[in-house]
Amino acid sequence: MKTLLAIVDADLKRMLFPESVLDKLRAITEIEWWDAAGQSFDSAGLSRIIGGYDACLTSWGSPFFTDEALASASKLSYIGHAAGSATAVVNENAFVKGIAVVTANKMLAKSTAEAAVALMMAGAWNLQGYSRRLQSGGWSYNNGETVPGLSGRTIGLIGLGEISRNVIALLKGFPVDIKLSSRFCTEEEAKALGVRLCSLEEVLSTSSIVSLHSSLTPSTVGMIGARELALIPDDALFVNTARARIVDESALMNELKTGRFHAALDVYHQEPLPADHPLLQMEHVLCVPHIGGFAGKYKTALADFVIDGLAQFLQEQTPDGQVTLEDFGRMTANALA
Repeated sequence: MKTLLAIVDADLKRMLFPESVLDKLRAITEIEWWDAAGQSFDSAGLSRIIGGYDACLTSWGSPFFTDEALASASKLSYIGHAAGSATAVVNENAFVKGIAVVTANKMLAKSTAEAAVALMMAGAWNLQGYSRRLQSGGWSYNNGETVPGLSGRTIGLIGLGEISRNVIALLKGFPVDIKLSSRFCTEEEAKALGVRLCSLEEVLSTSSIVSLHSSLTPSTVGMIGARELALIPDDALFVNTARARIVDESALMNELKTGRFHAALDVYHQEPLPADHPLLQMEHVLCVPHIGGFAGKYKTALADFVIDGLAQFLQEQTPDGQVTLEDFGRMTANALA
């Protein structure tokens, strides 16, 4: 068996493929880095070389498997994407062809869930405000000040997937009431998760913290618009670690300019966010530079995860992280990201 490692970025190679991980991969397959193939690092180059491989490992920036590339992949039976959404590297025809597509989305979901809860905590404790006050020579006022905190609050989650499931698990340590809006969650599953299944309107209007976790698909672009944002209570906190385009940008900016509620954001309509962007001037808005997937324990394990999946596949087991065609239809669309 021969596996192509379709990654050329030196930093990404070092992070995802230390020698211990490469040794683990070599134990089950012959490997070849893209660099050795002598082809342009794009879909056309992939089409020219993929016919010689049984498996392919990809990550951020890897070439997309066009229909031409899939047609050339006469031996290919496994694609392991050491990153998040499979839509970045394949289309539906990979599933039609019967190729096992596995992603490390479960690993990234754990990281992003931590980031979401961290932003909830930072916002609920006004860490940015107190830090700025301290930097300006101020201090806290013990006799008269409090922060909302997390305990006793209602947290509304929009969208049910790997990330929000992990958020729910992380929040179990706090005395909070969790409400969930999801088209794909049943009452039975909500009960098992320990959350209350509600309409989007109820989640928005009754939660003191609203956290967005929907994937970006044609049906969710602009799903949170002016009408929805107007439902968020005064002094609430809006957290977005999902995709910026799920929220109408103009409507969000208009609301945030009023200072009516707070926000903690990790994703933006324009990335990188310009240094002079109005969001960065708002004291009630905490902005971080799309770091949701940065938790070292999980980010450095992405390749290891899909290699485990390859080993399971070779043993005729269903790999952990294997994507079904139904799963694929719910993932953030590459053309929209």
